[in-house]
Formats: sequence, C-alpha cells, structure tokens
Amino acid sequence: MSDAEATPEKPAPEAPPAWLDRLMNGPIWVLLVVALFALANYTAARHYRRWDWTSAQRFTLSTRSVEIARGLREPVELYVLLSSRDPLYSETHELAERYAAISPKVRLHLIDPDRQRERLIALAQELDPHLLDRTAEGRTLATAGVLVRRGNRHWEVEREQLQELGPQTRGEEDDNASRLLNAKITVERRISEALLQVDRERATTLCFSAGHAEMPLASGDRAAAGLADDLRHLNFVVRETEVRGQSGVPGDCDALVIAGPQRAWPREDSDAVVRYLRAGGNVAMFLDPVVLEGRVVPTGLEDVAGMAGIGLPPAVVVEADSDHLLPDSPPVHFRADTWNEHEITGDLRGASVLVGMARPIVRAEGSQGATSLLLSSPQAWGETAIAELLRTFVPSKGPDDVPGPVSLAMAGMISDGRSRGEGVSSGRVVVVGSSEMVGADYFNIRVRASVANANLAEAVIGWVTTRRELVNIPARPVDRAALLVSARDLTKIGVYVMLLIPLAAALVGLAVSRARKNTA
Repeated sequence: MSDAEATPEKPAPEAPPAWLDRLMNGPIWVLLVVALFALANYTAARHYRRWDWTSAQRFTLSTRSVEIARGLREPVELYVLLSSRDPLYSETHELAERYAAISPKVRLHLIDPDRQRERLIALAQELDPHLLDRTAEGRTLATAGVLVRRGNRHWEVEREQLQELGPQTRGEEDDNASRLLNAKITVERRISEALLQVDRERATTLCFSAGHAEMPLASGDRAAAGLADDLRHLNFVVRETEVRGQSGVPGDCDALVIAGPQRAWPREDSDAVVRYLRAGGNVAMFLDPVVLEGRVVPTGLEDVAGMAGIGLPPAVVVEADSDHLLPDSPPVHFRADTWNEHEITGDLRGASVLVGMARPIVRAEGSQGATSLLLSSPQAWGETAIAELLRTFVPSKGPDDVPGPVSLAMAGMISDGRSRGEGVSSGRVVVVGSSEMVGADYFNIRVRASVANANLAEAVIGWVTTRRELVNIPARPVDRAALLVSARDLTKIGVYVMLLIPLAAALVGLAVSRARKNTA
C-alpha cells in the first residue's frame, strides 16, 4: 500500500458564511477604529501636550511665565475678551490656553463680544462699567483685550498693550504699514504681568525722591509722569518722598528713584540714602551733569554710587561718530546702541536710546564689581573742558578727558548691605548718566516703537525691585504669513469639500469593490 493510500486526505476547512465575512469586513472594523479613536482622545485629554512648530516659538511660554503660572497662590480667572475676527485673537487665545494647561489655578474664559454680548455686559456690570465700549456701527466691544481676576481684585490689559508697533523707518514718518508689519506681540508679557498684579499680597512700593529739584511725578515737559503711570499699571505704588537727613528714606520703599536732581544733595541727605542702602534698600539714579560757571558740579551722591563701585567724573559725553550723531544737533546729543551682558539689558539688544547731555559713568578706583550696561561708540569721550564745549560746540579730545567708549549706565551691588529676605532685592544700585530715560515723551507708544529709553528705565526699575517680569519676558514677532481668501475662493473650496472630495472617495470605494469581486 502506498503512502498516498495510507494517509487519508484532510477535508478543506469550510468557508465562513457570507454574512459573517461581510460583518468582519464591515461594522466590526468600523467599531474598532471608533474605539481606538476614542481611546486616543481620552489619553490626550488626560495627558495634555501641544507642540509649537513656529520658527519663532510664538506659542511657547518663557521660563519666567511658567514660574509665574505655577507659583500662583490662589485660583485666578483669565478672560480673553477679543472677537474671533480680531487679528490678535489667535495668538491671545493660544497663549491663554497654554497658561491654563500648565497651571490648574488658571481658569480660562473666552468671551466673544460679537457673539456673547450679554456675558460681556454682565462682566462689566460686576467689575467695571468702563469695560464696555460701543462703535459707530453699534457693536459692543471690550476696552480690554484680556482681564485677570482673583476674588474682588482684577487687572485689565488694554487691547493696544497686546502689541508693540515696529520701529519707525528713517525718512518715512507716516509709514504705519511698515510699522504694523514689524510689530511685535506682547501678549505673554502682559498676561504674566496681569497674573502677578492680582496674585501679589502687596504692591511694590517705589519712592521718587523730592527736595533737590528732581523731576516731579506730575505732568509737564520735565516730569517722570510717563514712567510713574506705566509702573502703576504694573502694580507699583508710586509716590514722592522728600529725603532729608533726619527723616531718611521710609522703610517701606522697595526702591528709591532719584531722577534728574538740579541741586546738589547735602551730605546729611546723601547719608540718609547710604543708611537706607545698608538697611537693605535699593537705589536707581538718573543723574544729568549739572553745569555751573563752565564746570560740572558734584551731585552730592558720589558716596552713594561709590558704595556699588561706581564713579561719577565731572564731564559731559561727546560723540564723534557720525553714524551715531543726530541730524542738526550738537555732539552731546546722539544715539547709543551698544549693550553689555546683564539681566537688565537682555531684551534691549538691537535697540537704540537717545542721549542728550549725559555724564560718563566709570568704575570707582579699585572696584571690579560694577557692570557697564550701555556704551557710546569708541570715538566718544567724556569732555572735562565744559566752558569751551558750551561756547563752540566744536570739542577736541584732551589728555584729561574720559576715554571712549564711554559707559552711559552702570549697575552694581553694595557689599555691606542687610538682606531683606529670600527673593527680595537688597543693596542694588543703578546709575544712568542722563534723565532722558524717564522723560514723559519717551513713554508715548509711538515713540517707544522707535527708541528704547522707556524700556531701559523700566528694566532698571525691574532689576532694582526684583520684578523680573519687567526684564525677562520678550515680545514675539508677528507671523507675517497671511491667508487671503476671496468670495470666489470660498466657492471653489465649497465645491472641493462638499462635492469633489466625497465623489473621489466614492470612486475609490467602487474601484476597490470591483477589484475584490474580480479576485473572488
């Protein structure tokens, strides 16, 4: 008997019924795909993660913003009050969602004034009636683009504050299109500031000295009102303090600002500032050269600056580089744009400040601790022959002059100051050789887009008070790519989406079905 005869042939397996084959190739797979899709969505909801593929990382929060959001002591309500048609809506909405994602204490609310008018009116009635505005067309808008609330405290960020205009083009004073094209988004900075406004237990107290012909806080040509108003919007308490030897500097002043004194400080008054520094205070000085009888007279604050290793020579900075001189101006009025590495200057690189009648700032003899912040060009120097300079405005460099490049601002810390506690600044000193940085004109939003005087002043205040949000949160570039869709384009898109794509899918399905029948 052969092997073929000995081994019985195995019967072929029966084919599954046609209805079972259709079921396995139809609804079961659909249900499986739906289940996998639901599982993926559930996992994504439990484990939030988003990626920022933009070249400038426009939707990635800075380290400082993450610290602020995660360090909130109590829950806050974050309201975005922009219309979905607003050009800033996408950036603001996306960044607001990032804050809510990284901190469970940030609760996000989106109120579109065009679609949720009643909610906006109710919020305004509860918090601030001035929150509402109406256009000529009768639309109800919010004066704020973002609002942050904690309990009965709230902070509003105006829509204009969410964006900074780009720099002004030389020779094109009214080139608004160019300035909008080069604008920068400040949404992150403003939201972080607003979170700090409502979360701080107390506001930072900034005292402006008075009694020596300093710049007043009131409005006027020579006033610090612009800086004071900006700081009040950043949760600072700003007030004037008359500094006298007997009364001294109030202990609740987190920092003392001495802006443009025109009279020399008596020794007993400067000694009061010295005592304040040693007790843990901080000082920012904006000191113009005061010229009397052809010479720069002492400020009376030399000992205060010397505590931080900073010297104040009796001279005026003269600029000889034509690229930095201002048109039709004497050489004591110029532009400076060279920044040294420091926490204050981190976001000022590439920016310029306007300088007029500035005094040079040097390191005190034997000191190595002070850091130069802003420099003139190498062709500049500190002119000591003031009488000749003011007579001809044709200076010549002499052997007794301060060689260039000249430092225009310097920061340092005193070595024998008392600490005021962890996370609180103590013993910080900044000296700027001109009060131009705190002039009211430089805090105009259009001027700020061209020169960085106001930004430098605020960064100085941020450093001496450890208000890092004034220094470390950068503005982001605007996404210049735009999608313009016409009515004709919308019609084409509708045809593609509603007709051609489904028809293509149906044809592919028909082809697959015919192919399977032919192979069956």
